[in-house]
Amino acid sequence: MRIRFFSYFYPPCIGGGEVILQQQAEELARRGHEIHVHTTPFTNMDGSTEVASGTSVEHGVHVHRRPSRWLPGKNPLEKNAVTPAFARDAWLPADLLVCVGFPSLHLDALALRKRTIGTPLVVQNYVTAKFLAEILAGEGGLNKRARAEYWRRWVRPALACADVVLADSEAAAAGLRAGLGLSNVHAHIGMAVSPEEFEGVGPAAVDAVREACGLGSARVILAPSRVSRQKGADLLVAAARPLLDAHPGRWKLVIAGPVNEPAFADEVRALAAGCPDIVFTERHRAEQVALFRAADIVVLPSRGETVGGVVFEGMYAGALCIVSSAVEAARDEYLKPDENGLLVPPEDVPALRAALSRAMEKPMAAQRAAGRRTVEERFTWQRSVDRLLELYPRA
Repeated sequence: MRIRFFSYFYPPCIGGGEVILQQQAEELARRGHEIHVHTTPFTNMDGSTEVASGTSVEHGVHVHRRPSRWLPGKNPLEKNAVTPAFARDAWLPADLLVCVGFPSLHLDALALRKRTIGTPLVVQNYVTAKFLAEILAGEGGLNKRARAEYWRRWVRPALACADVVLADSEAAAAGLRAGLGLSNVHAHIGMAVSPEEFEGVGPAAVDAVREACGLGSARVILAPSRVSRQKGADLLVAAARPLLDAHPGRWKLVIAGPVNEPAFADEVRALAAGCPDIVFTERHRAEQVALFRAADIVVLPSRGETVGGVVFEGMYAGALCIVSSAVEAARDEYLKPDENGLLVPPEDVPALRAALSRAMEKPMAAQRAAGRRTVEERFTWQRSVDRLLELYPRA
């Protein structure tokens, strides 16, 4: 098949949705499909940095980075970038169109093509059930009311015309069905792990990243996510600091990810000030994988998201994973408390501290082994794309 994906962002922009798109595209290309990704040149989700526009072939995928303009300020309709070329690209020859994320200008263009000439259309969604409910409630001023009406009157018809809408968790799928009355929604956890990538990072690479981050012989608590309020690094620092201060040098907390919200990052650094056992870093992908392999504990204290793909990477690397129950798929599907990881209430610093203390004091080898089995059995990229190709024919 000739498949065209449309997305605001693609690596080197780093985020869960971008990793999913890249891995899906490359795996589909390896299976002989002709894959095109149409995207912007932005390398940060705030539009602050970008690479050159143009077309290139990256690991078998045709990547079209189109000149784009970022819309400043808050936009109640959530269309953050203007990419005029998407209106043209949406009509290029294709057997299947895939819109990644919504609402967006490319969803509008692709829905128009679907309605007029019937080209099969799939929409891949990463909105959480909680956020969708907040959007549709329309509470909090004129902008919020305008956004709620926009979703009901404009976004819903575009989603309804798609052949398949994929939600990243069962909770998100249920929210789309109930909140927007959609009947074409299917749940598909897109995030997964590449075993080859992890097995290709050996002890020397782990030692090198430990040295680069100044970890010495300390054991490692890793927070491998973007630095934004959603991801909850402030909660983790507040929970972990008393435990680190009680045993200086024995453990290090490593917050490793790109800064998406500079003001929030400053808040987190202020909370960590004066504690040498809290390390902030941003590493390229191979070093990030090495950090996973160095980690004893991986923590995702998120205030809300659908899957939490870094949890799969931590599980596969053999770390004990501590996850907020605001991560919908972890709460409802893949994380079994005390069996393959630990689940804590969202924004509950004492509960997070208790879970950290437990994981720091006990080996929890059975839970670590069960976490790795969970990924091996369900969440490799090959298995994820197998499930995806069972859903695409519906379009």
